[in-house]
Amino acid sequence: MSFHRFLSAAIFFIASATTAVAQEETTDSLLMASDCMSQFFQGIEKFKNPEAVKLTLKNGKIQNIPAFYKANDLGEYADLGLRDLDGDGKKEFIVFNFTGGAHCCDEIFIFKNIGPGKYQYSNHLFGGDVCIGDSNIFRYNFTEHFGYFFTCYACEYKDTAETAPLRVREISLKFSKGKLVVIPGDKELRALILDNLSKMSEEPYQVIKEDDFDDGLRKEFAMNLAVYYYSFGRNLLETKNLFNKYYKFPDAKKVWTAFANDLAALRLQSDF
Repeated sequence: MSFHRFLSAAIFFIASATTAVAQEETTDSLLMASDCMSQFFQGIEKFKNPEAVKLTLKNGKIQNIPAFYKANDLGEYADLGLRDLDGDGKKEFIVFNFTGGAHCCDEIFIFKNIGPGKYQYSNHLFGGDVCIGDSNIFRYNFTEHFGYFFTCYACEYKDTAETAPLRVREISLKFSKGKLVVIPGDKELRALILDNLSKMSEEPYQVIKEDDFDDGLRKEFAMNLAVYYYSFGRNLLETKNLFNKYYKFPDAKKVWTAFANDLAALRLQSDF
């Protein structure tokens, strides 16, 4: 995102009462996720001697926990603990960090146990407004990642009709066989996404001037498509066909390119 777009977003946020309401809703969502993570780590088992624990990183290097903290700039918001995520009797090592800033980002590292005091890198999640529930299901929300998709972070597509599209913004993940995997979507989720895309395709086209933004419609398209992509086999061609079917506006090529680039960045940042 360019500095000018960021500046425009900030000005719009200050000036618009409608956006202020959307910001409050977004902030509430972030606070709920924060509370969820606080509950997850409350009373969780900790290492008695973190200096003695050996972590094998993604690149194969080995560090103890203090060195890992320092190398990844894990500060005052970071928390860690041991929990059996998949019920196999072995506890995984989970590190949660909030990078700081108004809108981003949650960060989670997971290491699987490979021996006494030894853990191996398994997954990394970034920018997902993550919540881990009592059943160890990870809810990964795309709000942070697509927050500035042709709009300001607080801008949200609004439809007050009784038949308005329902909010689709997150996927569910579980730890299985040593790694975090996406729980596949069902026919109800597929039907919901298709219905949302169909309804949004009927909205009037919003022209965006240079360094300007829309009311959140393109972002809503992006988050529905991201959920579809991850929930139904990560088929980029199938996802693009959906986009082509429902996003019939003149800037379709530009919007798809931006979405594909953001999706590629997401795949690099997060392992699932």
